[in-house]
Amino acid sequence: MKRLIRNALIVLMALPALAQAMTAIVYQPQLRDRDVPAASWPHIFEVARSQGFDTLVVQWTRHGDGFTVPADRDWLAARFDDAGKAGLKLVLGLSADPDFFIRQQQPVRVLDGYFRRLSRDDAVLAKYWAARLDPKLISGWYLAAEIDDARWRDADANAVLTKFLSDEARRLRSVLDRPVYASSFFVGNMAPATYASMIGQLGRDSGIRLWVQDGAGTGRLNVAERQVYLDAVSDRANDCQNTAGRGVVYELFIQTGDDTAFKAKPVPVAEARHILDKRAACGGDSVFFSLRYLPALNGVLPY
Repeated sequence: MKRLIRNALIVLMALPALAQAMTAIVYQPQLRDRDVPAASWPHIFEVARSQGFDTLVVQWTRHGDGFTVPADRDWLAARFDDAGKAGLKLVLGLSADPDFFIRQQQPVRVLDGYFRRLSRDDAVLAKYWAARLDPKLISGWYLAAEIDDARWRDADANAVLTKFLSDEARRLRSVLDRPVYASSFFVGNMAPATYASMIGQLGRDSGIRLWVQDGAGTGRLNVAERQVYLDAVSDRANDCQNTAGRGVVYELFIQTGDDTAFKAKPVPVAEARHILDKRAACGGDSVFFSLRYLPALNGVLPY
């Protein structure tokens, strides 16, 4: 009996630890953030940590031509160091193309080449940051390309997207073996069950961990409509037996501009406190967008 118990313990110890869900805040770097005094940044991240966040999701480390010169990358590296000293882990975003939603509408034969370029750009950036930062600070990679519920209904386009995500996961893990994340959003172009099926299949086929944006900030759907989608993705009705997404991105903003040029303001403080109490169903990651709109920072980051 003792031998059986000992062998059972050895087997249990050999099993990989269950992934712990993160409570994360997104930081979307902007060049204008360089005007915030360097001395303020340790406090900014300490406030985020005190609010219960354990992870900083950096949406990108390059945005078009932004953050490509050495001085800007030095500035980003200093901010990552500040975040780490505050006790935050990093899910590090890579290259973001401001024209992504225009370029994704290209014919499938052109889209494949475009995706290959994005994947190469991300691999170059990942190698740079993996070499520059302490690897212990990086707990994951984040892809800035967001997946909507319209373009990828087409089977051929979906196949190209799946290949792109699979290639990204393979390349990034070869640089530094960490989970790879991306996000998706819905605006009612697919039935909730169909959308959940697409998200689940993309995640299984590519190995990417997909977060679903709750859509509250854009206001395209009402509260009840949004909840139907979130319930479908989490599969709450079936006790989370077939969860499609790996977490939810809760939006702390109200969009004030159109989709061509994102512009937003923070939600009222009382509403923000209610949002910050939310947690993703089925043990998923709870991700909040974004640091810029966190009430406890009192607008120290420019909107």
